[in-house]
Amino acid sequence: MRTSGVRALAYLGGILALMAAVVVVFTVIRPIGPYIREGLDLKGGVRIVLKTVRPVSAADMADVLAILTNRADHLGVSEPVIQQQGTDEFVIELPGVKNQEQAIRTIGQTGQLQFEGGKVAVVPSTTKKGPAQTVTVPDGHPFVTGREVTSATAGIDTNNNSPAVFLTFNAKGAQAMEAFTSSHIGQPMFTLLDGKVINEATIQGAISNSGEIFGLPSLASAQHLAVLINSGALPVALTTIQVQAVSATLGAASVHASEVAGILAMVLIVLLMVFFYRFAGFLADIALVLYLMVLGAVLIGLNAVITLPSVAGVILSAGIAVDANVIIFARVRDELRLGRSLPAAVEHGFRNALRAIADSNVSTIVAAIVLWYFGTGDVRGFALTLGIGVAISFVTAYFFTRMLIRLVLGSFLTENLRFFVGYREPVESKGVA
Repeated sequence: MRTSGVRALAYLGGILALMAAVVVVFTVIRPIGPYIREGLDLKGGVRIVLKTVRPVSAADMADVLAILTNRADHLGVSEPVIQQQGTDEFVIELPGVKNQEQAIRTIGQTGQLQFEGGKVAVVPSTTKKGPAQTVTVPDGHPFVTGREVTSATAGIDTNNNSPAVFLTFNAKGAQAMEAFTSSHIGQPMFTLLDGKVINEATIQGAISNSGEIFGLPSLASAQHLAVLINSGALPVALTTIQVQAVSATLGAASVHASEVAGILAMVLIVLLMVFFYRFAGFLADIALVLYLMVLGAVLIGLNAVITLPSVAGVILSAGIAVDANVIIFARVRDELRLGRSLPAAVEHGFRNALRAIADSNVSTIVAAIVLWYFGTGDVRGFALTLGIGVAISFVTAYFFTRMLIRLVLGSFLTENLRFFVGYREPVESKGVA
């Protein structure tokens, strides 16, 4: 065994060891499964469509989208999807959520928090002959709003053992709260949410930079209120125009069967590449594994939502990656039939295959961009995975495979052309360099 062969095997062994280590880390030691965002068709959940009650500006729509996203995150929903649809609608997909009413109440409520003093009002009796009643109601002049609250935390008030929301005010809110409460000791103070009284208390002393809303009916309601306060009030009221409980298109058994089928398909591709193109096919398989690793990392980094159409995009791009290597190796064989030496056949084969591969990949990427730009929902998911997958596959199938082949050229691994690239005809040198 020549030194060059030993060195080539050492390099290949190092590359394979590094890739194997990465696979083990992200499948066994620190699995990437929890970081993969599954769509409604894989996980099930709730789909909500909200619409503004009046026309608003693009800036307000952007603010609403940010607040809705913040609220969905505070819900504890695994990988929510919130998208603007048109100029006045929002589509919200909450995978894994079963309670529709709670989701709507937390996501779509305006969330305008106000603190007001009280005033005396006379209301008619509920009976014809009964006297009018004197009650204390909010005075309609908020002195602190939710904009002055920097944080809200749900918990239990230990003094009365009831659910409460503990608030922290900013400098402006603390100053206004202290000024009002210090001058209205013994008088009522009302807390309103979207114009409805949620708490009435008698001011016992001055309140400055922190306070609480106590006496809430349950800890869940306290948590709901804390989410609304932390996310901020919507600049425009929203109305619910559609609520749909979505079941996972694939059940657990179907998902498992799909995973098994995908693994078997990849194994079959690997074996076929080795069968037809021998050692060069094995090098192409290494590039294919790298492609899958990079694609997975990119999709996780982009927080892409994996749905059935996006899975189809991944599979299709994997097929395109393999197709590129088939074209390359077929061109290398053609060059060998012309009598070129193996190094020359490899260089000409890659060079001649580049235009066909590039034309095919660019056309596919352009189609994916068009689908992503004009499509919605699952169509965009398919376009995203297809476009990114094809771009990555071009780099791995062409440049990385070429690097691996160049690495072993001149070693004992390339002496037998049938072993190296599946070339079965005897080479007849025609003096072509």
